[in-house]
Amino acid sequence: MSAQYQRRRAGMGISSRFTLSLGLFSLVLAFGLGLFLFDSIKQIGLDIEKDTQIEMAAMTSRMQNQEAKRKTMEMQAHRSDSGTIVQVGTGTISLSSGDQQSKVLLASPGSQGGLAQEFFAPNQMSLKFSNKTLTLVALVFAGFVIAIVIFTIFTARLITSPLNEMIEGVLAISHGRLNRRIGGNNAVGELAHLATAVERMVADLLESEEQALDLKESKSEAEALRKVQRHLSPMDVPTQFGWSIDTLLLEAADSDLGDFVDAIYNQDTEMATLWVGEPAVKGLAGALIMSMTRSYLRANLLAGNELPEAIDDANTALYRDLAQGMYCSIMAVQFHPESGHATLVSAGHQVPAVRYSSETKELRTLQPNGIALGFDSGPIFRNSLENMQIKLDNGDALFLFSPLAAKCKGVSGEELGNKGVYALAKIAIEQGLAAMHEKLLKFLGTHPHPDLGFLLIKKI
Repeated sequence: MSAQYQRRRAGMGISSRFTLSLGLFSLVLAFGLGLFLFDSIKQIGLDIEKDTQIEMAAMTSRMQNQEAKRKTMEMQAHRSDSGTIVQVGTGTISLSSGDQQSKVLLASPGSQGGLAQEFFAPNQMSLKFSNKTLTLVALVFAGFVIAIVIFTIFTARLITSPLNEMIEGVLAISHGRLNRRIGGNNAVGELAHLATAVERMVADLLESEEQALDLKESKSEAEALRKVQRHLSPMDVPTQFGWSIDTLLLEAADSDLGDFVDAIYNQDTEMATLWVGEPAVKGLAGALIMSMTRSYLRANLLAGNELPEAIDDANTALYRDLAQGMYCSIMAVQFHPESGHATLVSAGHQVPAVRYSSETKELRTLQPNGIALGFDSGPIFRNSLENMQIKLDNGDALFLFSPLAAKCKGVSGEELGNKGVYALAKIAIEQGLAAMHEKLLKFLGTHPHPDLGFLLIKKI
């Protein structure tokens, strides 16, 4: 990989980074606010202690001046750390001005003997300290929440900033500015992977564009490859158990090679394998991709490999041999005439196969999943590949065609479209590929551009 793709290191993922940073920030913030809350509550406690002592002294002086006499009340004894016994009770106190409820404290020296000292205190302390504590806790909690929200917004902007840069770069590229670099230099995690992937895609587009310009200057070489293509014609598949297997390739008027069709028959397994393919580029490079794809597939299939395994092996070889941006899509079917069983596989083919059911008299589209050959080294390609198993009964048929068939324009300038392709499929199923070929040429008025491939499996 070039240096420009190594400039970013993904490192830890976005989710992990966000969770870790939020956890650390919350821990530090909680520790700081906890210390602040502890000191504040400690100060409130000291204030409560001082105010309590002042209030007790003031009330004791006032009660004694009014010749306070306590009535019978229940007292609870407590011993202080110094050994002094303090009895605490609440009840009615007789004063010169009348009776009053008060808390009474009797302090005596304990074992040393002596008279008990009498103190008076209010029944209930002021609620201002409780309210002050509650307000302090609420403010600390609100500050914690606000700080977390601010930190989250700041972190979100750090994440979205490189993403917005990448979006601007992609929009610029979509308007034709292919030399635009993708932003997001500060991207991390998955965004770093995305930025690198987009940059590679742009580089591949530029490389493909340059290759396309070079290919236009190689007409003579393309003509030579056209001859090679004609020599690599599909193998003849014998008619067995009433099944007819036919292929058709409509060549373009010029040497701009496009889609291709192929068929092989393995006498050992008595199975026929057919496919329609489309290279990523046309012309000389497309012819090379076509030849390589056919060679790899034929070698694997004639060795006795099943269709999915053969396609997987061909993909590995093409990814190794092809330049970036070069790939090939195919729709392939492996058919066993004796049982009527078929395996349908798509490797990036963008149009479905068409199946005709003699039971319902209807056409049905079949589209297995899969990405193009040569696009990935193996794991992603292998996991995306879907094997669709079908059973063709008497009177059934299977029709495969090129992705570009629907885009062909007739003499009036109107595209054939999907509806026109399905109409051609019906003609091929009912009358054969030769009749369909004649109908298509009448619509086109000339040869197609580029090549178009078709294949048909039907019961005679």
